[in-house]
Amino acid sequence: MATCRFRSSFGGDQHCADPVYQEGFCRFHFDCFLAGEISQNGEINEQLADQVRRRTINFHGISLPDRVYLSE
Repeated sequence: MATCRFRSSFGGDQHCADPVYQEGFCRFHFDCFLAGEISQNGEINEQLADQVRRRTINFHGISLPDRVYLSE
């Protein structure tokens, strides 16, 4: 696997696009793994209550849309 195996919940099932650093994770997500913020499977720990940190982890290394979604 050439890219990080962290799975973001944004848009269904996107993976972080950063290059692998260790154990299938990019450097950022590997540090999150060591801190217990994500599991070996690459999913955010349910015990992590800080929503800002959860978003930071979840959106790291993925392409976000340039425009804002508006409901019609």
